[in-house]
Amino acid sequence: MVVSRVDPGRGWTLEQARDLVRQGYSVEHVAERTGFPEQMLKVAEED
Repeated sequence: MVVSRVDPGRGWTLEQARDLVRQGYSVEHVAERTGFPEQMLKVAEED
């Protein structure tokens, strides 16, 4: 089994980054701030 994990090294977890999107921040802003790819954050928009 291969498990891949994205850790941009900026102190944010993916869940924290997605929470920012849910709070109304733009995906672009959160991606820039946290280092996570926009595509990973867009899942939060769809929730």
